[in-house]
Amino acid sequence: MSLKQLEPLVMGERIRKSRERLGLTREHLAELLDVTPKFIADIEYGNKGLSLKNFILLIQILGVSADYLLLGDEEHKARLLVCEVKFYLE
Repeated sequence: MSLKQLEPLVMGERIRKSRERLGLTREHLAELLDVTPKFIADIEYGNKGLSLKNFILLIQILGVSADYLLLGDEEHKARLLVCEVKFYLE
């Protein structure tokens, strides 16, 4: 069994794609997380990490699983599409 490695840049890309699918700007996501837009950019470029508290808040805001953001678990990617539909219907 091979273990998956955490790749901050790839994780950042998944965060950016998830944010964009919801139509959120970096500024709006930063407001929701109570951080700066620069910090969001740093996360998306893999330059910085998140506290556990902010990571949990982020997955709730984006409507994705921790597995998907951390490791790219495709099984949980479909969950994003369900959350997108709910977001646009509300």
